[in-house]
Amino acid sequence: MVKTTPQLKKITVKPTKPRLLRVGAYARVSTEHDRQLSSIAAQVSHYSRLIQSTPGWEYAGVFIDEGITGTTTKKREGFNDLMNAARSGQIDVILTKSISRFARNTLDLLQGVRELKSLGVAVKFERENIDTSTADGELLLTLLGSFAQEESRSISQNVKWGIRKKYADGQLHSRQPYGYRYSEGELHIIDHEATVVKRIFNEFLAGISPEKTAARLNSEGIKPRYTNKFQGKRLRTILENEVYIGNASLQKTYRPQIANHCTKPNQGELPRFIVENSHEPIIDHQTFNAVQIELAKRRKHGRAASPGISTNAFTSHIVCSVCGKKYHRRTKKRGNRSRKIWWCETATKGKGNPCRAPQLPETILKTICLDLLGLTDWDDTQILTKLDKITVFPNRYLTFTLTNQNEPVIVDLAQWRKPSDCHRNNQA
Repeated sequence: MVKTTPQLKKITVKPTKPRLLRVGAYARVSTEHDRQLSSIAAQVSHYSRLIQSTPGWEYAGVFIDEGITGTTTKKREGFNDLMNAARSGQIDVILTKSISRFARNTLDLLQGVRELKSLGVAVKFERENIDTSTADGELLLTLLGSFAQEESRSISQNVKWGIRKKYADGQLHSRQPYGYRYSEGELHIIDHEATVVKRIFNEFLAGISPEKTAARLNSEGIKPRYTNKFQGKRLRTILENEVYIGNASLQKTYRPQIANHCTKPNQGELPRFIVENSHEPIIDHQTFNAVQIELAKRRKHGRAASPGISTNAFTSHIVCSVCGKKYHRRTKKRGNRSRKIWWCETATKGKGNPCRAPQLPETILKTICLDLLGLTDWDDTQILTKLDKITVFPNRYLTFTLTNQNEPVIVDLAQWRKPSDCHRNNQA
């Protein structure tokens, strides 16, 4: 057997190219003032150049928050986008200016850093010269994060003191209600917004609900200042705001805790101030007072005080004699046919029918009302001026309380006739 001689061959291995480090950055300013917006633009420019010019680094984006506080992360969209990018493995290193830019709440700071560390993502804080990938990084973060939180608390206290001092001196704060802009301590009218404000007041007095006015404004392409569309709830706050008659109510709301951004109405916890004729009005006093009276009326009588698409004269005016709840309007369908009925709220909420409340067909109710009131055609507004309340009894008797009569009129729904005087006395 011939023995073969081993042959040695040299294998040339190409060196593997090191993977680029994916580096992102985070920047934030707490207000939308021009000076701070200029600052954040400079930060974005700085980080973009730094990352793209550093060998071995791959640009993973600069995430920003404008006009957002650092005491909480819930509403910081840029920060949350950054965290989601890290969770999906798109970032290896995050650069940020300082701890206070990243978070002023120690708990949020440590939770964020620890989650990033578990994902293999390091955070580098330039001002404090801290790198969370090092052993002593988290200890320093805990200490400095506490200092940042205390600094935020101190700044917040000073700002609140300044605002309350201005209120006590009768000076306006820099809030800008719709229709006005704040400049040099004064409110100035914005003409095109003032036109919308006047329309909101006038349509409300014409019987149009804020929700319907909001829908009209949206359909016409008219937009509010900060959001995409008007909402009825927002229009109601405009209707109640005395700022539109030239008065300023100061310290109507407050924040009970320094790091808590939940605003609560001031119900005597702090002094309140009213400054009359503090600026040019958009609405005259007569119109404003008429709106407040109408608002009070509608609160008392419910949505039916202003009949609309989903309401009519019966809304909030039919009451169950057993539980005292209002009757609600419902649609009953059978095949291709449907009809409107009214039923006690207790039954419509899925709680059974413990009141034994009868269902009331709307067509019959309308016919009875027209007969009692001596009318030929149905008109919600006209009915509202004459009908005060309908009380429904389990035995299918109804009492109609009319505005021009002292005694209620009793109607037997089953027979649709007025009961005898004897039965009326027994029912009472």
